[in-house]
Amino acid sequence: TPELADDQCQPPRGWSDVYVIPRHHQPSASMRHAGLLTSTTHRLLAASARRRLAGFWHMSFVTAAATTHDPGRPKVLYTEGVAGGNAEDTGVRIMYLNKPDSLNSLTNEMATEFTKELQQLHNDKGMRALIITGNGRAYSAGGDFQFINDRMAGTVEDNAQVLGSFYKTFLAIRQLPVVTIAAINGPAVGGGMGFAMACDIRIASTDAKLGYNFVKLGISPGMASTTLLPNLVGHQAACRLLLTGDLVTAQEALQLGLVLEAVSPDELLPRAKQLAGSIAAAAPTAVSATLYMLRQQLPWPVIETAAEQEADVQATLFKGEDIKEGLAAVRERRPPMFATS
Repeated sequence: TPELADDQCQPPRGWSDVYVIPRHHQPSASMRHAGLLTSTTHRLLAASARRRLAGFWHMSFVTAAATTHDPGRPKVLYTEGVAGGNAEDTGVRIMYLNKPDSLNSLTNEMATEFTKELQQLHNDKGMRALIITGNGRAYSAGGDFQFINDRMAGTVEDNAQVLGSFYKTFLAIRQLPVVTIAAINGPAVGGGMGFAMACDIRIASTDAKLGYNFVKLGISPGMASTTLLPNLVGHQAACRLLLTGDLVTAQEALQLGLVLEAVSPDELLPRAKQLAGSIAAAAPTAVSATLYMLRQQLPWPVIETAAEQEADVQATLFKGEDIKEGLAAVRERRPPMFATS
């Protein structure tokens, strides 16, 4: 996986100045040379904190299959700033998934553009919070039929590599140094649901339906769902959602703890902006440090490993009979009739 340029791998604003530790712990010369620690923190960071901080920021981005953007076509995603009452920069950004005709399905093209957009956001010095939402009537319906058909045609080995890279591309939202809020405006299903769950906070429109439909298609979950979901809602609720493939309403998602709030469609973006603005108005260094420590409860290496393990299992199941029946059932609008034991 290609590494980011050096100037894109630095710790976030102020993160290197917040960990107070015994002065006998000294950072390594290699870390000082890499610029990870300021002069103040040479005597302040514990060895364990240094390793975690370095690991968090010297990360790899997985780039999906390259695509060339046609300037005559709308971008599959884009980001806009949110201005305040006096046209000042609030520090809030909104990323729009912009493939409404396909319910904002997650494709190789979108993965490529997402990686580019994420790199740009890492360079946005004024950003304090990011909202992600979908244009049209869906948040994201997950993988499209073409992606699924390609996996059914591919080898197990190739599928494991492609799926692992694909999932980690979108899960890299966890490595953005600001809070992320999924404003779920409509259906969030499969990989689209997994993408929403990778955000720090979720607010759902009452029009939204949410769920992991993988087992109804004949495959196991992806997007690190078997790790992210039980961490959020517990083992029992995760079993219910992942083993049935059922969709739930925004209100039920609220009861299960999948989302923070369920609001009317007209209130969704205003409420997400209000919450993001409140976070953006707080002390940036303190917010960044707190967010970093919160995310360490489920650190990136754990999520990355989960995505890879799920990809390995999915790669095999994409070559089985159940996925054929699952897709046929979707196309024919009938319940699937799985034959395997």
